[in-house]
Amino acid sequence: MTAKAVSRCVVVLFGAVLALAAATPFTATAVSEEMAHAAAGGRRIVVSSRQTLYAYSGNTLVFSAPVNARGTRGGTFRVQNKIAQAGSIVRGWKLPYWLGLYYVGRVQNGIHGPAITRNGAATTSLGCVVLRRTADAAWLFRWAAVGTPVTVRR
Repeated sequence: MTAKAVSRCVVVLFGAVLALAAATPFTATAVSEEMAHAAAGGRRIVVSSRQTLYAYSGNTLVFSAPVNARGTRGGTFRVQNKIAQAGSIVRGWKLPYWLGLYYVGRVQNGIHGPAITRNGAATTSLGCVVLRRTADAAWLFRWAAVGTPVTVRR
């Protein structure tokens, strides 16, 4: 096979993959902890059953903070998107430093700072991991990249 033919096959294959991805509805996929850890350059986030979030670079703990993760699905996910201030369609709250993790129907759950409500700030969880301090959420938002693995332990 000539180099030109190989190149044409690669382009066709890449186009088919893109078409399949566009035709397939997006769903958050649980990934193995090891694969996700390697894909993110050694950075990972772990949410413990004791309501604490830990950020690791390799095996070194670089950050920890208290959270409210009641109602969050357990498993290993990847950060799907980052939005400096997302809006909640459920209650109309503003969610600072959003790191999207997985979908429940058409609603995405993720990690964020205290919700900004009409009555101030709230750390209530409706399935998300809510950092109790905005400064902690800002630090994590800057540190984590799309693709960073997140393990939620129940």
